[in-house]
Amino acid sequence: MRHRLTLAAVLGVALAAAVVTALPARRDPDTSTNGRLQLVASNAGDNKPMVSNSLDGRAIFTIVGLQPGQSRSGQVTVKNAGSAPETVAVWQSGLTTGPAGRPNLAAWAQLRVYDAALNKTVYTGAYQDFPTILRPMLLCGVPSAKDSCPRWAKGETHVFTFTVTFPDVPKGSAVNINTYQSTRLQSEFDWVSAI
Repeated sequence: MRHRLTLAAVLGVALAAAVVTALPARRDPDTSTNGRLQLVASNAGDNKPMVSNSLDGRAIFTIVGLQPGQSRSGQVTVKNAGSAPETVAVWQSGLTTGPAGRPNLAAWAQLRVYDAALNKTVYTGAYQDFPTILRPMLLCGVPSAKDSCPRWAKGETHVFTFTVTFPDVPKGSAVNINTYQSTRLQSEFDWVSAI
């Protein structure tokens, strides 16, 4: 069963539950725009899910006017809703950026995923480099004396904090941060019980 956490970016309008968007704003005050970033979680599939999330189809957070150098975070709780221990995995799919011919926002934006149950960061890096279905990220359950990366126990929950950062450029860099104005990215995060 698939459980989705979807990200995308759009200017000044609310999005459907299936999409989330983030657009950088220019640094020039007279030409700046307000971008909105929403992070939405949704479940997909039929029958009762083995892995569920707390925000199915609802926004985890909304960002308006994200500027270079700023970050925003939101949380989702993921639960083993099955009747036995489960191996849980997550991957990113459907990553798109645009418009064509513009800088790749997914290569510039940074993503950090923190698991409060384990008290550790499980991913940090370029947004576009988050694992895909070809190499999904396995998520450890709460460690025990016997196993440092067990399956999730029945009913085990983890609160994941997703932090998206739009980095500023270092002083003296040749990168023109304004070239990211009105660029966008969109992707989906699928949570599954892996076998």
